[in-house]
Amino acid sequence: MVRTFGIVGCMLIISTITARLNKTYETFTEKFITILGAFASIIMVWVFGDMYPHNIVACAFLSGFVGWSLGPTIGYIGQKFKWYRFLKDKGVKTKQISNKSGFWGTNNNKHFVYYFKGDEKNYFGPRSKKMRALEDEFNKNVLSVDSDPYNQVWQNVVFQAMLSTCIAVFTTMLVVYISPYNFNFLGIILFISLIALIIMRLLNALIFKSAKQMLYQSYFGIVIFTLYLVYDFDRLKQANAAGDNSWGTAVDIAVNIYLDIINLFIELLIAMGESSQ
Repeated sequence: MVRTFGIVGCMLIISTITARLNKTYETFTEKFITILGAFASIIMVWVFGDMYPHNIVACAFLSGFVGWSLGPTIGYIGQKFKWYRFLKDKGVKTKQISNKSGFWGTNNNKHFVYYFKGDEKNYFGPRSKKMRALEDEFNKNVLSVDSDPYNQVWQNVVFQAMLSTCIAVFTTMLVVYISPYNFNFLGIILFISLIALIIMRLLNALIFKSAKQMLYQSYFGIVIFTLYLVYDFDRLKQANAAGDNSWGTAVDIAVNIYLDIINLFIELLIAMGESSQ
């Protein structure tokens, strides 16, 4: 148990440092190498799980690559959050309109448009001149300055997500260790739910592109990774009860708990960012 928590703690520290060092990807090559490195590190963890200190080095590489990608991820979510706040301050609202086409208007194409508060009839699209003007103003007055007007609000959201993650970790750990129940049954349920979440995210990114669906999916993700914490803490509890102190078990459970924490934090951040819209 001590090994497991030690590995998790060190991995979180490494990820925190690397996330602060890299706030955005400079090139596509950097992004590609980071993603490839993370997957390669997972394979290294699996191969060297029982081999000390190779397993520790593999965990360090994994947490470094994850942290390097975490910084740009937080930055992207933060940029969307600030954009929503900027539009709100400008009095920009959205509505859904329908354009009927085809024979007898049987094809009903729905899409979202923007309009200024009090001027609902003069709406404009996402690629209109008005929207480009708003984007230029946002880039100039928000993204291009060191201390933008929404930075402190966003920092508060990040802190709330971190605090909520910490509460979830300690709460799930407490529930597992005071509960007499075995949570192994959650494994297959959570795996299927995670695959479903990934498919829904891909469909929303490629086809639907709905902020509301993104919000609902983030709520679903929060439930999944919170329950994954319960499942993995239960695995640790069972291993400890069986007297399994091997490096392989410690590393395997530690990496899973670490990924649960990172993914839960991201889902909370997405939920808080999207809810601002």
